[in-house]
Amino acid sequence: MTPRTGAALLLPYVGSAIVILIVSAAAYPARHVLGLEDIVMLYLFAIVLVAVRAHRGSAFVAAALSVAMFDFFFVPPAFTFAVKDPRHLLTFGVMFTVGLVISSLTAHLRREREMSRAREERTRMVYELGREIAAARTEREICAAAESTLGRALDASVTAELGTPEARTGTNGPSTRYPLVAAGAELGWLDVKPRDKGALDADQRRLVEDVARQVATELQRGRLAKEAERAALRARSEELRSALLSTVSHDLRTPLATITGTATMLRDDAARISEAERQELVTAICDEAEHLERLLANLLDMTKLQSGGIDLKKEWVPLEEIVGAALGRLERRLSGRNVVVHVPDETLLVEVDPVLFVQVFVNVLENATKYTPPGSPIEIGAKADADGVEITIEDRGPGLPPGAERTLFDKFVRGRHVGIAGAGLGLAITRGIVEAHGGTIVAENRPGGGATFRIDLKLSEPAPEFRPDSLDEAAP
Repeated sequence: MTPRTGAALLLPYVGSAIVILIVSAAAYPARHVLGLEDIVMLYLFAIVLVAVRAHRGSAFVAAALSVAMFDFFFVPPAFTFAVKDPRHLLTFGVMFTVGLVISSLTAHLRREREMSRAREERTRMVYELGREIAAARTEREICAAAESTLGRALDASVTAELGTPEARTGTNGPSTRYPLVAAGAELGWLDVKPRDKGALDADQRRLVEDVARQVATELQRGRLAKEAERAALRARSEELRSALLSTVSHDLRTPLATITGTATMLRDDAARISEAERQELVTAICDEAEHLERLLANLLDMTKLQSGGIDLKKEWVPLEEIVGAALGRLERRLSGRNVVVHVPDETLLVEVDPVLFVQVFVNVLENATKYTPPGSPIEIGAKADADGVEITIEDRGPGLPPGAERTLFDKFVRGRHVGIAGAGLGLAITRGIVEAHGGTIVAENRPGGGATFRIDLKLSEPAPEFRPDSLDEAAP
């Protein structure tokens, strides 16, 4: 694409003339040994050599100069362009024609070779671009890969833009715009501006068009994949919304019906109700109101977790205080159970948001009270190592159904026990809180019967020296 000077343009012609002069100088001393037909073969060989090494114009000059040199030096009378025997005119014509045919065939072969090399180069460039595009994660990275690949191949400034260009394909000053079209939609364009201000040749234009098609196809594929993902997300969201409405409507209706019925009885039959019955009814109202409060709190917590609205206020606190705060909140529900806490003798500190982590224990312990026989024991254990803290909460209930370990912490998943209220959000919230702290929680069946919930917390730094603090904000 670099403009050639006049001297550069003349150089192939000068070279072809030098080759013919060298052949003439070499053949002249041997003119008494070589026949005229042998000398003609030498000139034809020189024409082939020039045609292979230079362009067709140089081969034409070599053919014309060969006829002139052959006539001047070797055809009688020598050193003159006069022709004594008319048969030599036929020799000149055949010699010139053969030279032209040879130069034409050689030029055609050269063009085929150059076209093959250009196709190979285009294929290599498109392949390299395909590898770079495969590693790209965004549309901007795909465009950057196209800019880099074409810029190196064409020695040009290449800009890829997305959207509808103001100008369609066509020359725009020193630059040319090529559309990125896929499935009939124009996604953007490639603006190619050669650094030498010249125009692209046919092979280079084909390369740009190939790259433009490949980039457009990849952009379209990525957009279709995102659209499919959004459609799947919308379907999943609709499914979750339906499940939420179904679950919440049922779980709200039951306590509300109990509260309404009990309150109506207290209002209408107050004179016939004994004090003991009155206290029992008031306790039932309080229990159902607490159930409603927990349900609404779980819904709010799940909304925060899904929207990333959880703001962790982490601090170093004794694990024993977190466990004590959770047990205090569930004191009435845990009454009659033997809750054993195994915490190391030394004070075990964990870096967590104390309010949220109390909720972790509350949710797991409350789940245990729902699905284990009344009066069955619950054990809470903890141990520390160099990497972090492992916390276990174990019960002696019926254990987990086969395969439940994989889905237990999903939203709206509930146990198969009949007559147990709940929206199936408690353990999902628990996992969200634990993972927000960089930890993991798993559930498994316990040897001898029951279930084990295991929480692993990684320590980002060594725990500081213990200073007694309280968890007043996490207490009931």
